[in-house]
Amino acid sequence: MKPEKNQPDNTMIRNMKDLVKHSKVMEHMKTNQEVEKSGKSPDPQQHSQEKSPR
Repeated sequence: MKPEKNQPDNTMIRNMKDLVKHSKVMEHMKTNQEVEKSGKSPDPQQHSQEKSPR
């Protein structure tokens, strides 16, 4: 797929069709709280309150 004019190469959404498609996908994704309730840990972990040592 050829990038549209004046469109950066690092975007997932290039047009309205892509926006609608990705919006539908996001509607069905679980939140971090829903993932934690199911006994799993959410990803990515940079959202946790604790800072990991580097």
